[in-house]
Amino acid sequence: MPRLVGRLTRLVGGCLLLAGRVVAQGTQPSGGVRGSVYDSLITSAPLVGAEIWVEGTNRTTSTDADGRFELPDLPPGRWRLSFSHPVLDSMGLSEPEALIDTRTRPAEVRFAIPSPSRAHRMLCPHDPSQATGAIIALVRDAADGTALADVSVTAKWTVYALGRGGVRSEPREASARSDASGRVLLCTIPTDVAVVLEGQSGTGPSGLALVDLAGRPFQRAYLLLARGTATGAVEGVVRDHNGALVPGATVVAVGTEGRALADEFGKFTIKDVVAGSRIVEARAVGYPAARAQTTIRPGVTQRVDIALPDSIHELEPVTVVGHYEPYLTRVGFNFRRHTALGHFLDTTDIKKTGALQFEEVFRMVPGVRLRPNGSSYLVELQRGEGQITNPALANYCPPSYFIDGVYFPLPPIQTPSVPVVPEEVLAVEIYSNVFSAPPQYQRLDSGCGVILVWTRRGTPRRKP
Repeated sequence: MPRLVGRLTRLVGGCLLLAGRVVAQGTQPSGGVRGSVYDSLITSAPLVGAEIWVEGTNRTTSTDADGRFELPDLPPGRWRLSFSHPVLDSMGLSEPEALIDTRTRPAEVRFAIPSPSRAHRMLCPHDPSQATGAIIALVRDAADGTALADVSVTAKWTVYALGRGGVRSEPREASARSDASGRVLLCTIPTDVAVVLEGQSGTGPSGLALVDLAGRPFQRAYLLLARGTATGAVEGVVRDHNGALVPGATVVAVGTEGRALADEFGKFTIKDVVAGSRIVEARAVGYPAARAQTTIRPGVTQRVDIALPDSIHELEPVTVVGHYEPYLTRVGFNFRRHTALGHFLDTTDIKKTGALQFEEVFRMVPGVRLRPNGSSYLVELQRGEGQITNPALANYCPPSYFIDGVYFPLPPIQTPSVPVVPEEVLAVEIYSNVFSAPPQYQRLDSGCGVILVWTRRGTPRRKP
């Protein structure tokens, strides 16, 4: 085999392998090998306790506190090195390996578990979004820690959408079942909000685990579930962000009936909490809520201290992109003008009428009759039964008016002029019967037609 020159980088079994330069050491006999293992995925630190072995031999060693290993007495030859660690087993990644040649000089090998972004691409190759992450949840029995297979685990979170009706919340979730080793892979998980993992073993109680990727594309989490009704307890202290005690805070074990009030020293104890992964939440007047993750063991009291955040919560900057939409387009006038069965007037049409009073803009509209009413007019779209008790206006059937989308009922006796002037009218829609009007403007008493008036008053005011 040709001598190794420079650095060789390759991906083996889901882990990044760096085969370093072959280094000559005068004090070390030829045939030896040394190297290091680095955890780029979970701890971003040297990997302690990784087992290194030479295939085909009984030669093994483990990495020390600095992630280093050494096999000084390996006979000269060509060898295949591998390493294993519980981190790899929990994620379902295969064991990496390296080919070395120690016939002429000692070899140096550097193993590295892939980075979070690389692990995300490997574990979720069909994830369509670059802004999401992955979670590997290890489902275990809360009593003895054994793996639980075929358990459905759901990640739940909430997104907030900004629309015309304001801000609305939309629940989202992703689900998967644990394999024979109790491992669950969840893809398309948001990296900018905390998610809650929920699972249940058989008829046992649900377990909850809070996971926040915090911008990272990968995270590993444990979800401990109780198979029965075993309980434990949780105790602790509630403090503020400065470390001061917070008396009277309400503390609850989320998803259970367990709750308690902190005493004057901020101490609390919640008894008979169902075993398993639990989220403990504290609330106090003047503070945002705070949560802490814990594991309740059967018959054991777990210690959890909760720190409430500052009462003045500073949000991350938010960029809002707006798109201008003309008023008449937003209210539907421009769309209905080309699709609805009605008569439509815009500012150009209104100006042509030369109207001095609002009712005069209807002079040239087919099917509209103006009836004198003192100094003004009554607009009539069609004949109907008499609806006004004024004898002088017998058989008059008034239309229903909507001004800027708001119903404007005319007094049944005086029937004065509609309180707008032609100069402030942007558009008018005239529907001769209730069935031709848009559904949102159909009223039971609109049998004599509907008139929609859009004015400059309804247009959104722009800030100077």
